[in-house]
Parts: sequence; C-alpha cells; structure tokens
Amino acid sequence: MFTRFRQTRHRLHVSLVEPRRLNGKVHHEHVASLGSVETPPSVPERIAFWQKLHDRLGKLSNRIDAATQGKVLGAVHARIAMVTADEQRALQLENAEADAQFWLNFRDMNAETVEGHKGLVAQAERKIADGQSATANAAANAAIAKERIERLKRGENVEGGLGKPLSWEDWERIMREAGLTAADMRYAMQVNAVSDAFGFETMLEAILDAKQRAERSVVHRLHRRIKQSAAPRSSIGLT
Repeated sequence: MFTRFRQTRHRLHVSLVEPRRLNGKVHHEHVASLGSVETPPSVPERIAFWQKLHDRLGKLSNRIDAATQGKVLGAVHARIAMVTADEQRALQLENAEADAQFWLNFRDMNAETVEGHKGLVAQAERKIADGQSATANAAANAAIAKERIERLKRGENVEGGLGKPLSWEDWERIMREAGLTAADMRYAMQVNAVSDAFGFETMLEAILDAKQRAERSVVHRLHRRIKQSAAPRSSIGLT
C-alpha cells in the first residue's frame, strides 16, 4: 500500500492505493482519498488538511497497520509539510491583528453613523427651536388680536386697527425678516399642505426613507469611483 499524489491545475490530491496482481498484471486499487490542498498550500489549509488526514487514517485503522500509517504520514509530510509551532503562532498573531483591525473598522463605522445622527438631531433641534419661537410669537400676536376683538365687541375704544388687514405681502415680509428665503417659504407651505393631506408621521417616514436611499446612492457612487481610480478618499468630490 502506498500514497499517490496527483497534481491538477490548482490542487494537489492525495490518495491511498494498494497494488494487486490480477491475471499476471499489477493493478492499483484505490483504497481511500486522503484529501487535497491548493498549491502552494497556505498555513490554515495545511492545518485543516492534517486534521482531516488523521481522522481519515483513524477510520482506516482496520485496514492499515501502524507501520503503514507511519509510512503514509512520512510520504505526505514530504509533500505537504506539517505546520510547525512557530507557523501556528505566526498565524494566530496574523489572525488576531486582522480581528482587531476588523473590530476597529466596525467601531469607527458605527461612530461615524452616530455622529451623523447627532448632526441630524442637532439640526432638527435648531429647527424645532426656531419653529417654537415663531409659534410663540404668532400665538402672542393672535392673543392680542383676539383681545382687541373682544374689547371692540364690548364697545370699548381701541387704538389702531384702522389700516388694511395683514396681506400675503405682509406674510412674506415677516418671513423674510425672520431669515427665510422665497424657496424656504414655498417649502414651508408645501410641508403644511402635505402634512395636512397625509399626516405628519407619514410625511416624516417618507422623508427619512428618501434620505437613506440618497445616502446609499452617494456611497455606492463614490465606491465605484474608488474602484475605478484608486484615488484617496480625501481627493474624491461629489461631482
């Protein structure tokens, strides 16, 4: 019984063969496959190969005695060397460093996501504060107007109120004084109309969904540019 090695394009196959004489001719009977490795084999593949090899030979102990197993192991070792202790430690170090880098990258990715959400929260909080201030101011003016109505209905003398009522032009002027542009005003009116028609929660969900899809589209586009040009991230624009 002997070990046979068969080289294909990318792998080295190992099998156990037993010669038999039949009708005066020697025939090689296949006993068992002992596995295969890539050529050249990596340290992890050699470790996996030798683990499976010992398991396979153990299952063949009823057909292969200890002396034959020793010859098989020696023949295999000559072609596919057993992994040394130094190689194992080097592999463990390499894998540990790779694991550490993986988790550091994962940490940084999540930290960037958190910072991005914090920025959105801060932006939303500023808008909320501005809106609350404008709401309070409008409520105060409405209260003043209602008080004037009640006093006039009671027949009291009230100063002012003899000019024209507030118009669309007055509304635009007030909005501009608050720092809004024409585009901001159109958007505010659209938000109000959409919120009334579909509900604020539905509108907000649609906005967040569109934002997420837009972010993914930008990232995919930039990633394609990285693969195409291998340019550093700092030199990549959004154009």
